Amino acid sequence: MISNRISFGFFLSILLLPAIAQGQQEPVVDYAKEVKPFFEKYCNGCHSAEALEAGIQTDHSDLENGFIDNRKNWLKVYDMMRFKAMPPEEAEQPGDAERDLVTFWLDKQLNSVDCEKVKNPGAVTIRRLNRLEYNNTIRDLFGIQFRPADDFPSDDVGEGFDNIGDVLTLSPLLMEKYLNAAEQVASSVILVQGVDNQPEKKIDLDTFSVRRGAKRDGALHFSTTGDSEGVFEVPFNGRYTLRINVGADQAGSELAKMSYQLDNQPLKTMSVSAMRDSPRDYDFEMQLSAGKHRLKLGFTNDFYNPDAKDPNRRDRNLFFYAATLVGPEELPLESLSKLQREVLAVEVSAGVEATKAASRILGPMINRAFRRTVEPAHVNAYANLVNVVMEQGESFARGMQVSLSSVLVSPRFLFRVEGNRNASTEVRDIDQFELASRLSYFLWSSTPDDRLLALAFRGELLKPRVLESEIERMLIDERADGLTEGFATQWLNLRNLDEVTPAPEFNFSDSLRQSMKIETKMFFGDVMRKNRSIMDFLDGRFTFVNEELASHYGISGVQGEEFQQVSLVDRPRYGVLTHGSILTITSQPNRTSPVMRGKWIMENILGTVPPDPPEDVPEIDEEKAKSGEVSFRKQLEVHRENAICASCHNHMDPLGFGFENYDAIGRFRTKDGAFNVDASGILPTGEQFKGTKELVQILSKREEAFARALTTRLLTFALGRGLEYYDRCAIDKIVEEIGRDNYRFQSLVKQIVFSDPFLKRRIDGEE
Repeated sequence: MISNRISFGFFLSILLLPAIAQGQQEPVVDYAKEVKPFFEKYCNGCHSAEALEAGIQTDHSDLENGFIDNRKNWLKVYDMMRFKAMPPEEAEQPGDAERDLVTFWLDKQLNSVDCEKVKNPGAVTIRRLNRLEYNNTIRDLFGIQFRPADDFPSDDVGEGFDNIGDVLTLSPLLMEKYLNAAEQVASSVILVQGVDNQPEKKIDLDTFSVRRGAKRDGALHFSTTGDSEGVFEVPFNGRYTLRINVGADQAGSELAKMSYQLDNQPLKTMSVSAMRDSPRDYDFEMQLSAGKHRLKLGFTNDFYNPDAKDPNRRDRNLFFYAATLVGPEELPLESLSKLQREVLAVEVSAGVEATKAASRILGPMINRAFRRTVEPAHVNAYANLVNVVMEQGESFARGMQVSLSSVLVSPRFLFRVEGNRNASTEVRDIDQFELASRLSYFLWSSTPDDRLLALAFRGELLKPRVLESEIERMLIDERADGLTEGFATQWLNLRNLDEVTPAPEFNFSDSLRQSMKIETKMFFGDVMRKNRSIMDFLDGRFTFVNEELASHYGISGVQGEEFQQVSLVDRPRYGVLTHGSILTITSQPNRTSPVMRGKWIMENILGTVPPDPPEDVPEIDEEKAKSGEVSFRKQLEVHRENAICASCHNHMDPLGFGFENYDAIGRFRTKDGAFNVDASGILPTGEQFKGTKELVQILSKREEAFARALTTRLLTFALGRGLEYYDRCAIDKIVEEIGRDNYRFQSLVKQIVFSDPFLKRRIDGEE
């Protein structure tokens, strides 16, 4: 049973408030005698309506609804209080007992919810598909391995995730990218037959490696002899034209010359008469087989004479502006998809018959693209575009391309729209099609499949047994990699690994970086698909390695590039906490960082975010760290002598020190330079540990704290919005229920899906 009043933050505050121990009776706080005088004495001098230092106010704690209307303000106050970061060091300090009491009171005001009275599932801002969702949706709608969203601007991040409706804006640049992507997808999905109207596919020169040249705005610039090399893909066997758009600065007695080479064929050269400001296309016809091909483009005859009479003829340079694959001249029908064959088989003239034929083919596609059953009149509007294009002399297939492009730039495709029906009520159940979308974008980061939409159409998806069965089916499907890519990489900060550059002495290779990422993704996927306990994230005694990563970890008997599961029994590795990926992103380039590692554990494992450090915090002396005069641990101890620094470091550092046996790229060690590694520590709650194993054992006993932290993050991702105080009721219920099933991963997912925030939405105030 869930009590009528639940304090969400209280459970996490156990880690930080030793005076209020778990299991003790909650203290009774007298606001007038204990809280108000506390703020007046220690806070209001700097944080009144007049002073408002750092934008924080504390002299309005007695206002009715003050903790709802000014929640962000009071959350900052609460964080500063529980970490003892305020008052500042030079000010008069409260005693621990009175600070803990007021902190407890703040926690109750901010996080206590009467679950019998508050029935608010929240409302999600209408949100567009992010880059991962767009790519996956295109893949699953049309069965093509084409990732147009890789060229989109990066998605903004809110609440730690890039699928939050409030931050997923739509810029003019992104709209232009959507238009281009829609045309490319349509031309790939629906092929137009005929020599005079062959399919065209742009080859992305941005992906080419360059030797003695430069890439600017998608073009290749050569001011001296050099070349560039890249890969493009051919869809079918056939006759193609490679079209290169190129121009030059001409100088000397001969024209600029370009070279081109395909795969292992002999290098060819040709003169380029086109000028830099008026480039032109050069076509090369060739027979190509389906698959990937390597193209090399180069500049072979550099010339420079600064004394030439004509200043425009002093320097010869070459510029490749675009490369396009045109063809094949004839489409091999046996290689086409069912849709492509169906479109090419239509033989109608412009008019009613063309609209009918287009409507018949487009109907199922539009239902899938818009993720619900679409009215015939709406389908006919898109089908009529085909007729309009045909009336201008184009083919039926070309008209279908235009129509499909229009579908793919519709708000009904680009955005996950949930209607505002039953506006007479404040809360409504989401409909079955909305549930299908919520479910698929939660677990797959992709569009609902035919089965989900069929169940929604028949009104069966909301049946508990059916919904539970669908969750199980979806979690073992390969498309559940979308949950790994969408959620796990952001929850664990794994995406940051691409931006980390360890110091040269570590010999950190890109292949090792990729192996580390794969290990963590495979570990998450294994917990998910095999329905393991989420506690395996902390103390799982297995992992996945290839030969390179196994060697990095000192594990013998693993050969080759393929990843395989290995046991970690009797090895100093535990869950994701000792993965090379996590240890590397929580290190400085040249050394470990107990602070970063401790902060990562607090935020990602315990769900507790420490406040930002003050601006005037002194830095660690890096030169002294390099010299080896004093151990880094000793330097941190000196750093913590500053009371303001100690307020947070006393919580973070012990957690980080527990992983000091792993260097800056995750290799196990017993020495740090000339010093023996000291991986012991004492937590604020009094537990002592010696080494990673004992610290992991302590963390693993905090099942409920970790389950609550992970539930909070996964529910945020599932809903696509930040959580509010009223979501505490759902979180507590989820944590209680999954505890009955040994905290198994699928139980966590099921409880989230069956929760009110997932199955309902608030209507009042919808955006």
